[in-house]
Amino acid sequence: MEENPPLMRVQHLFRKGLFLPLVVGALIAIVILSGLYIYYQKQITIIEGDNVLQVKTFKQDVKSVLEQAGIELNSNDLVEPGLDKRLTEGMEIKISRAVPVVIEADGSQIEIMTVKNTVREVLEGEGFVINPEDKVKPEPDDEICPNMSIEITRVTHEFVNDTKKIPYKLIKKKNESLEKGITRVIQQGKEGLMEVTYKVIFEDGEEVERLVVSENVINEPQDKIEEYGTVDTFTTSRNETFRFSRVLNMIATAYDAGEKSTGKSPGDPNYGITSTGVKAKRGIASVDPKVIPLGTRLYVTGYGFAIAADTGSSVKGNRIDLFHETYKEAMQFGRRKVKVYILAE
Repeated sequence: MEENPPLMRVQHLFRKGLFLPLVVGALIAIVILSGLYIYYQKQITIIEGDNVLQVKTFKQDVKSVLEQAGIELNSNDLVEPGLDKRLTEGMEIKISRAVPVVIEADGSQIEIMTVKNTVREVLEGEGFVINPEDKVKPEPDDEICPNMSIEITRVTHEFVNDTKKIPYKLIKKKNESLEKGITRVIQQGKEGLMEVTYKVIFEDGEEVERLVVSENVINEPQDKIEEYGTVDTFTTSRNETFRFSRVLNMIATAYDAGEKSTGKSPGDPNYGITSTGVKAKRGIASVDPKVIPLGTRLYVTGYGFAIAADTGSSVKGNRIDLFHETYKEAMQFGRRKVKVYILAE
């Protein structure tokens, strides 16, 4: 039978009483090594957004355990606690990923990567001072999202003094001794003057609103007072009484059918014919149809009854041209101020 050297060595140790101490020593070594393993191994929790990763590691710092977990960081990402912090049992490591954000303010635009949570935090982190009147869009307490655009509108104001005219009022009064259609100014109107203080609001240097803060009257306006006639009847020098709808103050001239007045001679087929096609005779008046419609019956002081039945190139506005049978009569009538009564229907 062949001898077994390892077995023989064990039997030798056993006979000498050395085997048991060796076994106990080995067990103690195993226990110590196991304790050291457990002592130096740490349970670490890595949190990134909604993702939670549990890691067991012998690494000593945050950076090393992230590398162990295969987590890559960008330069603007935030790790809490910091990368050089020593690991402790049960430590939680939180990773906040930087997102791109655009800020438009003060005439410029910048693009940044940020891990801040709100618009306000981003602006404070970039050194932007927000004044009480400034406008921020989105709202300062809104949460940041990737590719968000933040706009700052600078709002300022200043107070400006200016003067403004105060319009006068027109007061009309009846005058029962004045003919209908005639007005008379009793008192001229005068504009007043007011000093106005405005709060002028600017957005990014452009005026957007002007608010009245105070008004101070320097000169009160003076009302314009007019009288208007209500008398609608007129009695001629021959005691003829008629009703009229209105009366006009006009400049009257005179004309006849001859060449000097109309440019037409007796051989002309249109000689003595008005623009409305009726024969020219005393009582025909040439008018501006925009002032007196053709066909209107009239009474003209210093001339008599007439009908608006002719027009002329020089008869415009407040002018009336009255027909006479002869050139001599027309010249004698001349040019004068008249009242033209528009007869009632």
